[in-house]
Amino acid sequence: MADKQSNGEAPKSVIVTAAAKKAMPETLNTASAGAAEEKPENQDKALAQPTAYSMRPAFGEMFPLPTIKHIMNTVMAERLKDKTYDKDVARTWTSEIADAVNQQIATSAKVKRYKHVVQVMLGQELGAGATYNSRCCWDCDCDTSVSEVFSNTSLFCVCTVFGTYQY
Repeated sequence: MADKQSNGEAPKSVIVTAAAKKAMPETLNTASAGAAEEKPENQDKALAQPTAYSMRPAFGEMFPLPTIKHIMNTVMAERLKDKTYDKDVARTWTSEIADAVNQQIATSAKVKRYKHVVQVMLGQELGAGATYNSRCCWDCDCDTSVSEVFSNTSLFCVCTVFGTYQY
């Protein structure tokens, strides 16, 4: 004690609140019964700050629609550019397109807390019209969808990606 006073240093004490004592392990509470309780500074900061949980995506974390559109367009163009419609092979083409789009979206760093669903529809181009409709129940502020259409003289392909924010 005389050593500290001769150096001009005051003894350091740490104020521990009741909530902090409850959060500390029992071994720390009983081990320092006679001495002043000391904790690392990081533990004080962790106890003082409540954990923040984001219920909405931040401005820069919204579902990146231009990136998703680019992925869908490039995958459909690569897989279908010189193809003619064949009903026996159309099933494998739709699976390949959906898997490729899904894989590229999943590896994108811009889609952090979003779950996504990829839906692909492929049909024969006969000159008749086609109607494609989908309905979902979701949060309009955070969730979204995007569709792209590829067509040539023989076939058409509609790819839709639904992105829902994970709360």
